[in-house]
Amino acid sequence: MNQNENQWDKLLKIKTTGRDDFRADQYRYPYEPTPHCVLERLANSGLIRKKNVVLDYGTGKGRVCFYLSYQTRCSSIGVEYDDRIYAGARANQEQAVSGKRTSFELTSAEEYPVPTSVDRCYFFNPFSKPKGNPAVFLLSLRRIHQLPDDRRAVAVF
Repeated sequence: MNQNENQWDKLLKIKTTGRDDFRADQYRYPYEPTPHCVLERLANSGLIRKKNVVLDYGTGKGRVCFYLSYQTRCSSIGVEYDDRIYAGARANQEQAVSGKRTSFELTSAEEYPVPTSVDRCYFFNPFSKPKGNPAVFLLSLRRIHQLPDDRRAVAVF
């Protein structure tokens, strides 16, 4: 495990390192946190700022939400379907430096009604599995494209 990953988790007061494929199958992704170096590039891109609300599909233990909320001061919403992994996100939220700017929802991405406040979405490899659901990605794109130009952004890594 990269020492940088541990250092960021320690700074943010969260526990998100390590892979968990307990419930992974051909239809569900394993928990595998986005590397902090990817999040650093996104935070430094200028696409996400203090007044934005980021929606993270497949949030896992919340690393994307906590990191972006810390680095950019945005608000973030994490959507997670796995109750066991979701419990980790909620536990992290209680201790996290940026926990007050984050919220989490236990539901499938397909069933989650996107709040009107959301103006940024984060997807990690939305099409990487043959049985993945690009419909969630496309529905979110449609929702984002209904926003005025100055409030639109989608990040796909």
